[in-house]
Amino acid sequence: MQTRKLGTLEVPPIGMGTWKTFDVRSRAEIAIRGEIIAACVAEGVAFLDSSPMYGESERVVGITTEGNREQFQFATKVWCTGFLQGKAEIAQSFERFQTDYIDVFQIHNLLDWETHLPTLEGLKEEGRIGLIGITHYMTDAYPEMIRIMKSGRIHTIQIPYNVLERTCEQQILPLAEELGIGVIVMQPLGVGRLVTGLKREPDLAPLEAYGIETWAQALLAWLLADNRVSVLIPATSKPERIRENAAVGTLAALPNELRTYIEKETQRCL
Repeated sequence: MQTRKLGTLEVPPIGMGTWKTFDVRSRAEIAIRGEIIAACVAEGVAFLDSSPMYGESERVVGITTEGNREQFQFATKVWCTGFLQGKAEIAQSFERFQTDYIDVFQIHNLLDWETHLPTLEGLKEEGRIGLIGITHYMTDAYPEMIRIMKSGRIHTIQIPYNVLERTCEQQILPLAEELGIGVIVMQPLGVGRLVTGLKREPDLAPLEAYGIETWAQALLAWLLADNRVSVLIPATSKPERIRENAAVGTLAALPNELRTYIEKETQRCL
C-alpha cells in the first residue's frame, strides 16, 4: 500500500476501526479477530483505532496483536470526565493494549477536552504517545472542533465523511489542510448503510478499469481521491473484507468524473 501523512506519522491510507466488531469475549470470537489481524499484517493494514467506549476492543486488539506490535500503529481515546478519571482510563488503555507506546491518543467526542489535553501533552513530552487528536461523530460539534484545531495543540482529527455525509468539506478539511492536521475518517461506508442498505445493485462497469471490483471499494476509493484524507477506518468482522479494503490503498486516485459517477450511482441505488 501507499502511505499518507497523518500529522508527522506515515500511515497506509486503509486502516481499521474496532467499534462493535472487536467487542467480543469468547475464545472462538477472539480467534476470528486473530484471523482479521493476520490479514491486516498480510495486506499492510497498520492503523488500528479503538476506544474504552468500545467495550473489550482494546483488550482484544492487545491479545491479537501480541508478537506483531511493530506491524501496527495504535490509536485510542480517552472517554470520561475528570482529571483523575482520565489518567486512570489512559493508564488502562496502555495495559489493555499491552504496550508502553500509543501512536495516536484522542479525546473521544471532545468530552472534557480542556481537562484531558494537558494530560496528553504531558504523555507526549514523556515519549509515551506520538500524536494528540480529537474526535466527534456529530457535525454540530464542528465549531468547537475548529476552535481546538486553531489552538495549535492537536495533530489529528477524526470525523465522519462519506459520499453522503460531506459536511466536513465546508470548513474542517480546508482548515486541516492549512494547519497540517491529519484526518482520520470514521464511517467511510456509512456504518454499512451505503453497502448493505442499497435498494438497487450499483453498476461497477465504469470503475472496473481502475481495479474496483466491489461497491465498498468504490466508496473507499471515492474518499481517497480527496488528498486531504489521511486514513480511513472501516470496521469489519470478516478477514476477507480486510483484503478487499486494502486493495483500494494500492489504486491510483480516481478522476473527478468517476467520483461524480459514484455520487450519482449512490443516489440511484438508495
